[in-house]
Amino acid sequence: MAASLLERLLSLLQTMVFQLIGNKIPTNALKHIMDLGFVLFEKVSCKFEVLSTLYLKMYSDIVRKEIALANITDGEHVLVIGSGALPATPVLIAQYSSAQRVISIDNDRYAVREASRYVQTHHLEQKLSIVYADGVNYPVEPFTVIFVLYGVKHPQEILTYLAGAVRDDTRIIFRAITDITGQLTDRSIRLSPLFTIQKKVHTETLGSFDSFLLVKKTSLHPES
Repeated sequence: MAASLLERLLSLLQTMVFQLIGNKIPTNALKHIMDLGFVLFEKVSCKFEVLSTLYLKMYSDIVRKEIALANITDGEHVLVIGSGALPATPVLIAQYSSAQRVISIDNDRYAVREASRYVQTHHLEQKLSIVYADGVNYPVEPFTVIFVLYGVKHPQEILTYLAGAVRDDTRIIFRAITDITGQLTDRSIRLSPLFTIQKKVHTETLGSFDSFLLVKKTSLHPES
């Protein structure tokens, strides 16, 4: 009963913040508040099973779409940049996809400690590992699919590093806030000089987000 009531309350708040308010105010205008809200909610939710379950449910739609967008198949190695204290996206990738191994990195030691504890408690360590590392220099050669999540610091720096370091056949999923025209609201992020955007999917469960499927341009247009 209490869990059902809490779920209805969170669903109402989710609708009010991300759909009603988000349709009137550009989501990126609230970015700092949203970032802080996500971080605080993750740090609280990872302590309570009922909250963590509901939090993962909020991410279910967007992660399923991203798995299909990346076409993750058997035996693939997936890297997630930006796990957070409650690693919703890497957990759902491990549960919903047929990837052989998922590595999720974060440069917040507290987040890594809490996320690792969550993985162990839910017996996911055979498929999912949480690592303390930074996305601007982490070795990416072994990975066939890389997720760059909303909320990572210095996204353009991370994307620039990936463009020069990933294999030609690596697919990158980049999750970002977009406006009503589908354009990135963070104008400091420039994808086209680095990548070819093959496809994208849209979701409004957590706000107006697009997830872009990127491949490095050199894989499609090698120099002669």
